[in-house]
Amino acid sequence: MMRLKSFRRFLASALMAVCALLTIGLVSAQETNAQMPSTASLPLRVGVAVGVNSVGRINEQLGTYEALIDVRYRWRDVSLKFNPVSVGGDRQEFIGEALTAKLKNIWSPRLTIANQVGNPARVEGVLFIYADGLVEHTQRIKAVFETKYRFGAFPFDTQALGVRILSTRFTANQIDLIQDQADINVSGFKDDISLNGWNAGGIEFQASTSRGLTGDYYPEMEAKAYLSRLPFALLFSSLVPFILIMLVPTIMLLYVKADIAPRMTLWGASILALIALNFTFSVRYPFLGPDSLFQQLISIGFGYQLLMIFLTVTLMNPLVADRVLSKPVQHHLIEFLRWAVPLLFLGLIATSVILTSFA
Repeated sequence: MMRLKSFRRFLASALMAVCALLTIGLVSAQETNAQMPSTASLPLRVGVAVGVNSVGRINEQLGTYEALIDVRYRWRDVSLKFNPVSVGGDRQEFIGEALTAKLKNIWSPRLTIANQVGNPARVEGVLFIYADGLVEHTQRIKAVFETKYRFGAFPFDTQALGVRILSTRFTANQIDLIQDQADINVSGFKDDISLNGWNAGGIEFQASTSRGLTGDYYPEMEAKAYLSRLPFALLFSSLVPFILIMLVPTIMLLYVKADIAPRMTLWGASILALIALNFTFSVRYPFLGPDSLFQQLISIGFGYQLLMIFLTVTLMNPLVADRVLSKPVQHHLIEFLRWAVPLLFLGLIATSVILTSFA
């Protein structure tokens, strides 16, 4: 029995050693395949292009978006030149398993999309090798990506859908991520793209470097595809209930003869309605800060209500107004307030909207 256990332990140790050797061999093979082309002048220029085919859910609260994108890398490897006559064309095409096998046997930049969340839902690829040694590797990726949204101008905001591409294997001295005109021509949004509530804009690329744990610097490239929000539906659904909350008690106060009690009742209901509207804004747009347009409207609303309640218990209250002001003065003040107060209220709203649109 003891000999059998010893034999089993020996067999397990031998299998682990074989697996370790195979792993080392695979890693070594990958590292060998990852060596720079011997004829390349450093840093090797790698063209980057990003095309956006469709955009799914834009989650402002989580700072993510879902998209189907095409990412293309272009570089030149003169060791891959071939005679187009003998091949039967000036371009070789590899897809599927042939693509995977070919990439194992040639050098490629092996770039990473750093802001991709989890595993992509779909990845397709194609590899073209041209007779002059030009290599194009295109990946079609459907995934969720992280990005930074800015809401200072909401709902007049323009957001950048970022795709952050970086090198984790080759330093800035070895490769350089660039765009030439051929890369720019295929980048950006697809012409017939459909975006609910947004307008597609342009795309720009920002190159940078990041320092690794070893102290070396690695190249990065971030593509930013810009979307402009369509603000009119949001403004209508927000401003209409806000103005209606203020309209009825204002008419009751300035244009209808009534006692103080029903007027105060309406203003009390207006305050409760504005609190409910504020709660609705907070639930619907939890990503907005205290300086957003909607919060400015709520502040204007509460200030307006305080002013109107003050007028209700003073100028519009005969017990107070008759002791301080004469009837003709009261009449002229009320006539002035009937157009000045609504104009001031609407002017504050318009000013907030205009200033936010230019933020």
